[in-house]
Amino acid sequence: MDIKKKTWINFSLSALLSLIVWFNFSYPQLSLMDLSVDRKKAVQLTEKYLKEGGYDFNGYRRAVVLGRESNATRYVQKTLGFGGFRGFVEKNNIDLFFWRTRYYKEHQIEQFNLTVSSSTGRLIGFSHLIKETDYRRPIEKEEAQQKVADYLAKRISFNPDEYKIKNDNKSNLDQRSEYSFTWQKNDVEIPWSKEADSGTGKLLTGGTVAGDEVLSFSSNYFDIPEKFNRMLAKESSISDNISSVVSVFHVILFVGAIFYIVLRRNHLSMHLTKRFYIAITCISFFLSLAANANNFQSILYGYSTTSSFNSYIARFIVGSAMNALLATVALLMPSLSGESLRYELLREHKHGSFLHYINSTFFSRGVAGLIILGYFCFLIMLGIQSFITKIGQTYLGVWVEHTLSGQLSTAYLPFLAAFTVGFKASFTEELMYRLFAISWGKKLIKSTLIAAIVSSLIWGFAHSTYPVFPMWFRGIEVSILGFFLAFVYLKYGLITVIVAHYLFDVFWSSSGYLLGKSLPADFISSIVVLSIPAAFALIAFKLNRSEEEKEMAWHLNKHQLYNLGILKEHLKNNTDKFKGKTKEEVFAEIISHGWDVAVVEIAMKD
Repeated sequence: MDIKKKTWINFSLSALLSLIVWFNFSYPQLSLMDLSVDRKKAVQLTEKYLKEGGYDFNGYRRAVVLGRESNATRYVQKTLGFGGFRGFVEKNNIDLFFWRTRYYKEHQIEQFNLTVSSSTGRLIGFSHLIKETDYRRPIEKEEAQQKVADYLAKRISFNPDEYKIKNDNKSNLDQRSEYSFTWQKNDVEIPWSKEADSGTGKLLTGGTVAGDEVLSFSSNYFDIPEKFNRMLAKESSISDNISSVVSVFHVILFVGAIFYIVLRRNHLSMHLTKRFYIAITCISFFLSLAANANNFQSILYGYSTTSSFNSYIARFIVGSAMNALLATVALLMPSLSGESLRYELLREHKHGSFLHYINSTFFSRGVAGLIILGYFCFLIMLGIQSFITKIGQTYLGVWVEHTLSGQLSTAYLPFLAAFTVGFKASFTEELMYRLFAISWGKKLIKSTLIAAIVSSLIWGFAHSTYPVFPMWFRGIEVSILGFFLAFVYLKYGLITVIVAHYLFDVFWSSSGYLLGKSLPADFISSIVVLSIPAAFALIAFKLNRSEEEKEMAWHLNKHQLYNLGILKEHLKNNTDKFKGKTKEEVFAEIISHGWDVAVVEIAMKD
């Protein structure tokens, strides 16, 4: 496709304006992520602590995942706004991200759980789980409280004068008594609303002691009132209701895709593109398996020691393979169906599917231009999202949680996790909601515009469970992005929207490494993953092959070629039998006897 100079100017200016909007509205909310301490360093710090405490953890399995402070993030943003939240975090040394390390043994209750700040490396939480029947010497409440206070003062520089006691509990077990104490910071009490019984958010620090051992402690834990939790639960239920309705439309789309696969299984457009899509689905399948292996620490962290470890892993492997297989089917069905429907209903829009490139080349300057246009569209999407979110925050009480970077940090290779998210989402969703849904919508309702709007709404509200509150707002935000992608798809084709979608998801998946504090390797690898489409564009630009399409033709195997010779001979020797019949009637009659469509079509043409 030859993109006009005016188009480049318009998209360039739009991308620049969008970048300015995003920088002013969204960037400040992404700069708080600090991953200066990596997984390896966190493990070293936890092992050092256990050794200093005299604990024997030899033979224990270990799992390390990245966690995040969600209570304070949600509550303080909602009550004080982002500016107030940022000041609250800095004043009270809140650790928004931290490494959780677990040491455990199969079929054993005893285990160690330690939490290390990802920004400072200090230990901010610890628990030693022991059997109910383990003995610890009896002590009085006053001694127990002093032990916990002294321990906290040593570990986290706890100053009792800045706190007031909130709870003190005693649990009597068979061989010991456990005392738990919680202190509330004096100057932190944030009301949920002006109502007297609304409750307040509190900053807590506490610990549990039995005999001479402090079994657990946690520092700067933010406690949120019940009314806020109920509000969140209500929002989640609304989101679940929306998701249930949208899932019906998903099923309809998927069944429709299968229907057209069966109905048009011998369509030439499917025949020419099926190898390409099978290759894409194979890549998606292996990426899914690689993603599970890459995120294996999360699997290890979730292991319950009451079951066999090997059986737990075996169940995980089987479940992962099945889920990956289902995901590939979800990609393949709408792809092939979309190709045949697009060929029938939007034939003039040849860049709207991969058939044109499969039948010509992917390595042309036209393709290079479409890829670069995808980068501009990605920046415009950032600006649209930031602007919509700003409106929501100003007038609708919206607040946003950026969680994806934290989730991917648990992976051994975060850049591979980001690439997997971008690749799978961009191909699966663009092929379903742009290629197939718009083409099918036009066939059903005879309007490309309405088809684009409906498919964008379904795609948008499928995202309503994402961490944006109120959660229905995410559906509106993504639907508007869907309208933009539908416009780009209908104007410039499938390659541009896949590239834009890929970049958008990869960027948000790695934004913490790009904009926050992280290790150089994570920053550089994130840049590399974002540059993959540009590298392909450079290769295409250099090769600059012609996009002239070859004549669409069936590719026959040896068995089909043998049958072709037989059928051609039969047609030559039985011309009288078909006299007076149209070509379509002859075609239908031969097909009714079980002949291969490709063989019949070529034989009649010859």
